[in-house]
Amino acid sequence: MKPIIDAFDQQGRIFWGAEYYPYGIDRSGEFTRQQVELLKAHGFAYEALAKGEKKPINPEEKQFVKACQGQVAVEGTHEKLWLRFVKRSARHAEFVSMGAGPSANDTVIPSTEDLSDLG
Repeated sequence: MKPIIDAFDQQGRIFWGAEYYPYGIDRSGEFTRQQVELLKAHGFAYEALAKGEKKPINPEEKQFVKACQGQVAVEGTHEKLWLRFVKRSARHAEFVSMGAGPSANDTVIPSTEDLSDLG
């Protein structure tokens, strides 16, 4: 007897999205709790289907792939969530370091002021 495989199965792995959200998708503030749970449970499968690394095995996954490719309207919960994740994670974060000294690549321009009176 063939085992039943659920739609968007990822063999028990948990998708953390750490590549896109270093503190985790659940701490990003970008998604609801329900969306976070769906991403954790199915994120690897979503990603593999969207990239073509996994072939769809049922109608729900086939619909997902077509929606990701823009062939059909985005209607289902899974495709709406994945496309939202892709859009949100594509934004580039800017990090600012406060109080760090100059790096090796910084150019230091010597001052022309007389510093002898600071002493």
